[in-house]
Amino acid sequence: MARLLTPRPPTVAERMLAVRALVCDVDGVLTDGCLHYLGDEELKSFSVLDGFGLRLAREAGWRVALLTARGGAAVERRARELEVELVSGERNKGAAFAALCEQWRLPASSVAYVGDDWLDLPAMTQAGLAVTVPNATAAVRQRAHWLATLNGGDGAVRELIEAVLRVQGRLDELLQRYLAGTGA
Repeated sequence: MARLLTPRPPTVAERMLAVRALVCDVDGVLTDGCLHYLGDEELKSFSVLDGFGLRLAREAGWRVALLTARGGAAVERRARELEVELVSGERNKGAAFAALCEQWRLPASSVAYVGDDWLDLPAMTQAGLAVTVPNATAAVRQRAHWLATLNGGDGAVRELIEAVLRVQGRLDELLQRYLAGTGA
């Protein structure tokens, strides 16, 4: 008698192998999640490690976007500096994530999403690789496929990018370019 086998979910390594694009929340992922106000100005601190990691992702041929509900001048400036797409002021992150996948003509299974709070859950549940940081809310940590060891704003996105590139066998290739002085 033949048995129907229930397909097993992909392993984290299989999910990482499929990654061709990355979408990141901003506050709490690329920043420490604290809001600093100086009069009417909002100040944000971004990790240069994450910035360089996003550059490596682009060098590896990935599409990269920042997806934030808050937005603001600091986020716009950082997205321009990093030469990544920005979807700003969007509270429906599930719909925005799906729109990015459609725009990029990529299945959600090949897109990683990094988030830290409940607004990120609709995008995380669609992503092929759902990632979070240790300082994320419990509900988000419970639903992530991969948990960074570094907090948001401390290089967690760089840690993720290097982990994925290592699994994909691309990390050493990119590192060799920089050792040879030919990195971008």
